[in-house]
Amino acid sequence: MDIISTAIGFLVGTVTGAVGPYIADKFTDSRRKKQLIKEEKNRWKEIEDRFPAVIAEMREDFSQPEHQNFRAFFIKESNTIMSGSSEPCFEYHTDKHPELRPAILMLLQHGFISDITPGKTPMYRVHEHLVDRLLGRSFER
Repeated sequence: MDIISTAIGFLVGTVTGAVGPYIADKFTDSRRKKQLIKEEKNRWKEIEDRFPAVIAEMREDFSQPEHQNFRAFFIKESNTIMSGSSEPCFEYHTDKHPELRPAILMLLQHGFISDITPGKTPMYRVHEHLVDRLLGRSFER
């Protein structure tokens, strides 16, 4: 065996050893991203199917041009009065939507909202991927 063929074999083996895991990781990352997107679609579909009235009202609220920058909401009964908030907020009423609390819990569980309750009335921060879902925007992050 001559020195040139040994050197070429060594270089090819080294390059293959270095590049192989990189390419495998790249394809694995791509597959994982697609899987996460699919899982989020399935979670969203489940939420929409279980709580259509709540999602419909939220969709209507967020689709109004004057509400495009609202990213928080309270849940309360219709007959209660809220004191001022430092930011514009929506209100969703438990007496109008008996399934509102379970819907909120599911949105929390799946990371669509965060609890930011400052006092006794529950208040939630809406994450952008929920707004994207409600408005039918592209959701591939």
